[in-house]
Amino acid sequence: MTTHARATAPAILADEINGTIRTVLAALPCADTVEGLLSGLKDHINKLLPVVEGKDWAQCRQDGMVGLMTDVVRDKLSHEPADLAARCVYAQELARVCHGLLGLALTEPGDEQWHPATSQ
Repeated sequence: MTTHARATAPAILADEINGTIRTVLAALPCADTVEGLLSGLKDHINKLLPVVEGKDWAQCRQDGMVGLMTDVVRDKLSHEPADLAARCVYAQELARVCHGLLGLALTEPGDEQWHPATSQ
């Protein structure tokens, strides 16, 4: 575990983040709740990104893949739809993004199990 990840990992509130994700994915958010949900998801994502990026992914040759993922996340955050219906769908997209980032934030580089059939 890197020093940076060790220092920031306790700040991750996995239960709170998972609760937001479950709420958003349980049903398409409605007009009355979507803005609050989007705000919460963006806050979670902005807290998770530095944790993920602070890990030494190069040690297991995953830096390129993780870097690409974080670039895509930032691009998605910078292209919010204006239409209300699209924002409801966008909230579900951000929930899935948040889920992936949480997984990376809670995993240390190299913790995966490599199997001969998948490590080509």
